[in-house]
Parts: sequence; C-alpha cells; structure tokens
Amino acid sequence: MKCLVAIVDPERDRAVVDLAAALAAGEELILVSAIEVPEGDTLASVQPEARRLRRTLDQLAPAGARARTLVTVARQGWQAIQETVATERPDLLLLSWRRPGWDLLGTTIEDVLRNPPCDIAVVKGPLSRARRLLVPVRGGRYADLAAKVAIGWARARGGSVTLLHVRTPGRRTPTLYQLLGERSLDERVDRLITRTGDPAEVIGEELGQHDAIAFGATGRKDQEDPLGPVGQAIVANARSAIVVRTAAPLGPNLTLPLPMLPSDRAERSGVISEIVDKWFVQNTFSSSEFADLRRLVEEKERQNLRISVGLPTLNEEATVRHVIRAIRSRLMERIPLVDEIAVIDSDSDDRTREIAREEGVAVHVLGDILPGYGARRGKGEALWKSLHVLTGDIVVWIDTDVTDTHPKFVYGLLGPLLLRPDVHFVKAFYQRPLRIGAELLASGGGRVTELSARPILNLFFPELSGMVQPLSGEQGGRRTLLEQLPFFTGYGVETGLLIDTLQRAGLGALAQVDMKHRIHRNQDLLSLSKMSFQILQVALKRVGEAHGERIWEEANATLKLITQTEGGKLHLEMHDIAIGELPPMATIPEYLTARRR
Repeated sequence: MKCLVAIVDPERDRAVVDLAAALAAGEELILVSAIEVPEGDTLASVQPEARRLRRTLDQLAPAGARARTLVTVARQGWQAIQETVATERPDLLLLSWRRPGWDLLGTTIEDVLRNPPCDIAVVKGPLSRARRLLVPVRGGRYADLAAKVAIGWARARGGSVTLLHVRTPGRRTPTLYQLLGERSLDERVDRLITRTGDPAEVIGEELGQHDAIAFGATGRKDQEDPLGPVGQAIVANARSAIVVRTAAPLGPNLTLPLPMLPSDRAERSGVISEIVDKWFVQNTFSSSEFADLRRLVEEKERQNLRISVGLPTLNEEATVRHVIRAIRSRLMERIPLVDEIAVIDSDSDDRTREIAREEGVAVHVLGDILPGYGARRGKGEALWKSLHVLTGDIVVWIDTDVTDTHPKFVYGLLGPLLLRPDVHFVKAFYQRPLRIGAELLASGGGRVTELSARPILNLFFPELSGMVQPLSGEQGGRRTLLEQLPFFTGYGVETGLLIDTLQRAGLGALAQVDMKHRIHRNQDLLSLSKMSFQILQVALKRVGEAHGERIWEEANATLKLITQTEGGKLHLEMHDIAIGELPPMATIPEYLTARRR
C-alpha cells in the first residue's frame, strides 16, 4: 500500500509511522506535516520552521523504508492534507487519534471520519507491543480494510489476527469466509470466532484477550457521530485501536481546482502572493538536506535512472579542471551517484578542451553536434545540444567559470528530483560575492538578477517571484520535461526554461536549493546590459504569445551601448542582439532516432 502519514506531533505519532511502514512493505511511504499560519502572517514567514520540520520528519522515517518527507503550509492544516492526498493519491491515509471535539489540524476527528479524502486509518495508543489483534467483522469495504490493516501489521511484527463476527439472534448470518473471502484464510489469521449477543459486550469480552483492535467506523456518511455507540465504546475501552473508514476511490481525472483570480488588482496580487509563499515554503531546500549520498544512490537505483552532468564551456581553462575533479572524485569514484560527465564546448580558443580530455571526460564541440541546426556560440545552444549527446534520464548543468565548485552543486540539485516525484526542474541559489579589482565583497553579485530578471518575472510571471536566483547556471531536470521545452539562445535560456516549465508543468514542478556560497567570474556592466536585453526579449515574447499579440516581433532588436573613449568622448555602439528559439529536442528526427537506438 502507498501510505501517507499526517504528522501532527512527531513524538506522539511514532505509532502511526510504524503502522504505515508495516503496511507499505516496500511500497512508498510519505510523511507529511502541515504548518498552520495565522491570518496576517505571510505563508513564506515559516520557511525556516519548514526546513527544521523536514529534518525532524527525516529522522522519524523508519530505517530501510522507501520513505520521503513533505512539509506543506496553509491557513488550515486539514485543507493542506486534503490537497496532498489529491496530489499524491495514496492507498491509505494514517493519522493519530484525537478525542472527539479536540482540534486536529483545524478540524476534528469526527469531521475527518465523516468525509475522509481517501481510505483512512486512525491510530489510538501505542502499537509497538501489539502482537494479537482483534478484528470485528460485519462485512463490506470497512471490514475488508480493517482486516487488511491488521494482517499487514501482524505480518510485519510476527503477530496474529482474530476475526470476530457477532451474530444477531434470530437472523440468518453469513460465514466469515463469505464476509471476507480469501482474506479470512491468510496465514496470520489464527482464530475465526462467531458469537451471538450484544456487539459492544461481545467485543469488549474478546478485547481483553488481545493487545489491540482494528475496526471500521461504519456510521453513515455525514451523520453526526461516524463511530456510533458501539464504536465509541470500543475506543473508550481499548488501550490500542485502529479505526478505519473507506472513501470512494479518487477518479483518474481528479485535479486540484485552480484558485479563481479576482479582477481587482490588489486582491489578485494577494491571491498570487499566497500561492507563491506556499510554494516557497514547500519547494525551497538546502543542499545539506541531501548530503546523505547513499540514500540518493539507493533512490537512483530503485527508480532505474541514469544521471548525466553537462558542463558548458567557453574559454574556462583556469577553472574547468577543478570543476571536473570536484564532481568526479566524490560523486563517481567514491559514490556512484553520477553516471556521466561531459563538456559541451562553444569553440574555446584556449586549453579548455585539452584539459577536459586530460581529466578523462567526454568533450563535444558545439559545431559537431547536430551540425545541420547551426552552431551559434552561446549557452542556450550548448544546453539544448547537450540533450542530444548526454544519455541521462536526469540532466544537471553546472557552470564551469566557478572557483569554488563543490559536489553539493550536483547532489543538491539531484535531491529534489530523486526524492520528490512531483518536481521536474530544479534551480540553485547562493550568496553571490562581487569582485572589484583585488577586493572580494561579500555581496553585490547577481546584478542582472536583481535589476532585471526578478523585476521582469514579478511583473509578467508573478508565480515565479519566489525564485531567489532565476539566472543561476546550476540547474537540472528530468529529460521527459527538458526534451519537450524550446530553448532560447544566449542568456535568455534560463528565463525561458523557467517560464516554459511553469506554463507546461505548473509551479509545483519547480524547486530551488540553497547552495550557500558561490564565486564566479563577474562581468562588466556593458556585458550585463546585453544579458538584460535578452532576458527582457524572452519575457516579451512569451507575454505576447499568451495574449495573441506580436509584442516581441514588433519591438526593436538592437541595443545601443554608450561607451566613453580615453579622450572622454561618448560613443554609441549598436549591437544586434535578437534572441533565437530552438525547437523542443523531442521534435528533432536525429534525436528521436538516437534515443530509440
């Protein structure tokens, strides 16, 4: 069973996690916790708390289980759990018992049992020593689920199950086999009991000979008390109990409804702000969260994935050797996380390619890859063509002009992609020092990010306003997504990939990881102006397409840069910096042929 555990109190909820691990039996186990944020506070304000809570959930996950953790945020916790159920589609939702009327994530246990979002199991008390489980049976889906849960626990803990049917006097009753079918013949079922009498009394008598009880909350849907008087008596008398309730299965076409955006600008901004804040808390990570490399390797092997690292280069002889060694020594030679490293070179005229070959990695020259599609210098084309020569199911790109490359730049990006199946594209962010002459300032880097990219995204694509560094060169994604995306040439490629991923896969498919610190070669202001010009073009092109307008096509594509000669005279330089757009790689015949091969 794919089990999802709603963690309210990590210390109290260990019994629920133990039960979920037993029922999962090698299938996926998800530990989810919801942080409730009061009105007046922004959802993003709890991001540090979410990071701490993720660490707590990681420690709560049973050793050896296929477990992953998720921290979500909402104004009301139960709403967030329901949304997670709709997204993850578990076979069973598990949570701890709360007394009737007591707060449970902004609701009550009665409300949860009345209208469960999927099949549910509520655990009361400790289960660690429970070896003999009693299952009262009346037939139907409730009884089958209760028996299934009890048998799963007994199988995992070497226990046994008693199936009890309380017969009504004067009525013809079916056998336990007729009520439960083959489940009544399971090897863990050692007793089949049929008795006549008052259900509460009979169950109470049998319960004294057992460690725990599993039963269905069979009250009618929407009625005030979903347990009924018998269920209430059982819970009151049992030290350890599992209450189950079934729900109609989720339809295959179920999707979460998108919030209706108000027409009023201020109200609309408020709604989008909440969406972004929620994403920021749930999908912003630290590279340290993924430092357990063996766990990542286990996930890679379980999912049968191949991982490639692409290194786009252009005259990087000063740094490329260090970048290659930092990745290869830790993530290939010591830990088999990365399967392939390759340099994609934009026709360097220094020793970049020679150094890469000395380090034993494959080197691909841009002009030699798909030569029929051009060979324009630029990062966008290098990333696009790398999909043709790299073989991984997950592709990560790392900039090679970095002087402090660390393996975390790779494993930090891989973490969300390996542990969160809903994430398809990941960006890095970090502190960006600024070098001025011989002096290195602690901050001040990322000038284009703060002066162009983020303002543009906030203006036209506010869903992306939570991206800390949308232009970071360290990024990666699943091939199934990347091959479906067009790639802009030049410096517009990062912005284009973000916008197109948002429009194709939704905000939830994006994640970002804090790498703490990064030093690279800073560019002069005139070069940064050209970069900004390309980024703005990408945004205008996508905005125009969304509204059926030719905004970019009718805009000016030349940039006049103002320079000053040594004599102090101003000079205008005109540069043609029109962006190009490369088609999705999945539309290229040569690529499709190579992939089939």
